[in-house]
Amino acid sequence: MPFTVPPKPEDSSLFEPEGIYLAAPFQARYRLLQAWGENPDRYSRFRIAGVPLRGHNGIDFDLPSGTAVLATADGQVLEVGEDQNGYGRFLVLAHWWGESLYAHLQSVQVACGARVEIGHRLGSAGATGMCESPHLHLGIRIAPYNRLDGWGGYVNPLPFLDPAAIIVPSRRPF
Repeated sequence: MPFTVPPKPEDSSLFEPEGIYLAAPFQARYRLLQAWGENPDRYSRFRIAGVPLRGHNGIDFDLPSGTAVLATADGQVLEVGEDQNGYGRFLVLAHWWGESLYAHLQSVQVACGARVEIGHRLGSAGATGMCESPHLHLGIRIAPYNRLDGWGGYVNPLPFLDPAAIIVPSRRPF
């Protein structure tokens, strides 16, 4: 099946901010475990396109192993892979606005090329790759993006998610 980027909705004014609204990648509410940009010393050993990361290039949610991981937006499965020295078992969805990454998965339940709707079960949370406990790493790239920017082209997903779906610990400075 040839890959095609999903079309932009006719009325994208319904999406906020910047025309993009993401659903939570899980049901219920879960705690934010690690925020965007944290731990630059730890993440500088990881490289995307040969460039060291400037910090944590996504956000992590404290999901127990086996928790359903859901599509944050309509899209198409662009890649399913395994990276034992980083993201572990992961998948990437293509959207009209860019890409979303779901990493450290215990299992993946979709195949490359499959179209998914918002809320579709993609797999389950786990502790694969370089991680210390079960969780979900969520990253997004908004087109056009630059993989050489020190973030791998990723931007902070938090402003695009409904704050009511996330438990943000009070010690967080954001």
